[in-house]
Amino acid sequence: MSRIPFVGIFSPRGTGLSLYGNDLVITSVSKQLIKLSHETFIVKDFLVKDGQQLKPILVQQKKLDGEIILSVPRELCVIREIEFPYANIKELREALTYQLDSFIPFNNEDVYFDVHLLSHNRHNSKVLIVAVKKEVLDDILSRLKALEIIPSRVIITPFAFIPLIVDKRGSVVIINKNKNNYNYNLYENSLLKLSSIARNEDELTKQLKTGAPDEVFFTNKDNGILQKDSPVQVSQMDENSESYGAALYGISGYPCKLSLIKLRRKQLNPQTSAMCFLIGFLVLFIFLIPYIQKINNLATLKTVDSRIKSIKKDVKIVEKTKEKMELLEATVINVDKISEKYIPRIDVILELARILPNDAWTKTIKIDNNLFEIEGDAVSSTNLIPILEDSPLFSTVGLASPVTKTQSGREKFRIKGKIEKQK
Repeated sequence: MSRIPFVGIFSPRGTGLSLYGNDLVITSVSKQLIKLSHETFIVKDFLVKDGQQLKPILVQQKKLDGEIILSVPRELCVIREIEFPYANIKELREALTYQLDSFIPFNNEDVYFDVHLLSHNRHNSKVLIVAVKKEVLDDILSRLKALEIIPSRVIITPFAFIPLIVDKRGSVVIINKNKNNYNYNLYENSLLKLSSIARNEDELTKQLKTGAPDEVFFTNKDNGILQKDSPVQVSQMDENSESYGAALYGISGYPCKLSLIKLRRKQLNPQTSAMCFLIGFLVLFIFLIPYIQKINNLATLKTVDSRIKSIKKDVKIVEKTKEKMELLEATVINVDKISEKYIPRIDVILELARILPNDAWTKTIKIDNNLFEIEGDAVSSTNLIPILEDSPLFSTVGLASPVTKTQSGREKFRIKGKIEKQK
């Protein structure tokens, strides 16, 4: 199916990867018009098996389609919020390559890093510096390579949740419990504002009371951290939400451009390339062909003018031909006007058959220009008039003669009206 041109454009796909304990969670998402469908499978003990043990695991699994996004656990990363005089984010990223150790306890050579803009005004900006040690991420990437999986983008846990709350207004907190701590992520109107690590439940409870969010989500059981009488709405997220959210980046645009490492340039897929070629061809056809036609018409006019000047008889013939063409064109226009008002009789009969109730029998149908008259019998003749009036094909419907009754008690009717073409 994916080989058919343009299918990928109208049915985008994305794949999200996340780590849950030692397991690798893989979620593939596809979009058909506005309907989303997904499939999740898990590679057990991904972080403890070596490459030889991992390689055969996915042989029987489905092929991963679309863009592949890896979400690295928050607890493996270092995040710092800084303010700086407003400048281009690209310039800031380049500057950090020389002074990254001023903000985080690692040198530039030891980590992969990127920056994410939180807010800005005319004078300064707030950004997050996100970094992960190279040896940690390289180990994960090498294991994925053994599975022949190459991500095109690497994000972290807080950003993977953004597509899941993109429609929520106000403040939202998402908490996921790690092995030894809690990851606390605060969002305002679906934009990440804070991501921190709480070492225990007391620190987490303190952060929740300080932030006072409108809604709290737990990616696993909350263990009663929030009291039942708490005014904050508490909801549960699926444990595979992180990989699902990461996969959604592959099919739609969300407010996050962070990528710790881009392992390959995102290339246009064959469907997109074919679409670009088609659009270019259409643009060429729209603008170039009329231009060529215009040049040809001008050349033809010059030729005609020279002949008119040299041969007067030919000029008269051309003028007469032109008059005939204008007459024919006027005739065609008149015929088109007449045909616009003409309604085929079969359409009238089909409309009557469609709207008349089953207890009404039509014996005769007369159609004259834009008038019709039907004669028959029914259980109730007066009910037929509003039914016919409701049709966009009929108007000015009424009885052509008084209603009489048959021996069986049915009402004989004659109904007439106008036929108007539907606009």
